[in-house]
Amino acid sequence: MTDKKNNTKRPIAVAIIIFLVFTAADQASKYWAHHALLTDEFHEKTDQFPACASPDEEQARGRFVYLNSTPITVVEDLFTFRYVENCSNAFSLMKNVPEGFRFPFLLIISILACFFIPYMYLRTPVEHKYTLLALPFILSGALGNLLDRMIYRYVIDFVDWFVVMDGKPHHWPTFNVADVSIVVGIALMGLQILANPKRKKSAKQN
Repeated sequence: MTDKKNNTKRPIAVAIIIFLVFTAADQASKYWAHHALLTDEFHEKTDQFPACASPDEEQARGRFVYLNSTPITVVEDLFTFRYVENCSNAFSLMKNVPEGFRFPFLLIISILACFFIPYMYLRTPVEHKYTLLALPFILSGALGNLLDRMIYRYVIDFVDWFVVMDGKPHHWPTFNVADVSIVVGIALMGLQILANPKRKKSAKQN
């Protein structure tokens, strides 16, 4: 009886809205990047250059993408929209892992995350409001990148931040809306961790 009562107090409607809005924004922005930031030649010849294959084929694909990209400058020497295909995970942390292991591993992890996060949401105490807000952000990011892997075999990134120092640009790893969603979720969970000690201290004083 108590569990049912607690479930009704969860901000489920808010969680659904967050999930749907950020998932839609992620997929729409990637669709835009795939068409606005690439030349017509890319779409005509893309099948000739396998994506996320052998190291040599990946290099050839990378050159092909680079030569046929049409970046859009948002803020000079700071922020650009640039199309990039990411065969690894967030911020290219598994870039050097063989594709034969990398692709199925990331696919399985993403699928498991999409099932585990809703379960975690239902098990999270109602008073952990930041966590309940964080989980739909993380779920949206996980699903957004999972859809890319299932459709293209790679994740579409296009947000390029960099700073120019001594005439040389230093780039942050290119990312997308799904990555932003995951980072927002992690930040909210961090707020929850910071908030808990204060709540416990207040309870002891009372």
